[in-house]
Amino acid sequence: MSSYQFGSTSLARLNTCDPRLQVVMKAAIAQGIMDMTVTEGHRDQATQDKYFSEGKSRIKFPDGKHNSYPSRAVDVAPFVNGKLSYDQRHCCHMAGLILGIAASLGVKLRWGGNWDQDGEPVTDQDFQDLVHFELVGE
Repeated sequence: MSSYQFGSTSLARLNTCDPRLQVVMKAAIAQGIMDMTVTEGHRDQATQDKYFSEGKSRIKFPDGKHNSYPSRAVDVAPFVNGKLSYDQRHCCHMAGLILGIAASLGVKLRWGGNWDQDGEPVTDQDFQDLVHFELVGE
């Protein structure tokens, strides 16, 4: 059994997501490779409007994948040495784990560190959302 598991807050947030995202995230943490926390699933209009105005999102409500219910997107951050981390190295490591699990389960995801899905993470895009994962073709 993995030494890592989602806490009750992460599970509550994850439960607002599409069942496929739930399966992928639970399988990823169960690998025991790294700890992580779910920071957001479904996003309401007030929150989406706030993130858009702050430049944290480029999508207006209701067009964001977080805005549907269940959410077609999830934000998951690494939890390293007992603390939440947005360090690019940690996020890229976590993304590899999550994307690998998703592929093995036949779930197509797009990661906010490689929006165009060309295999060149981070360096060829101007908007980074390294904790964001969304269903593709939905």
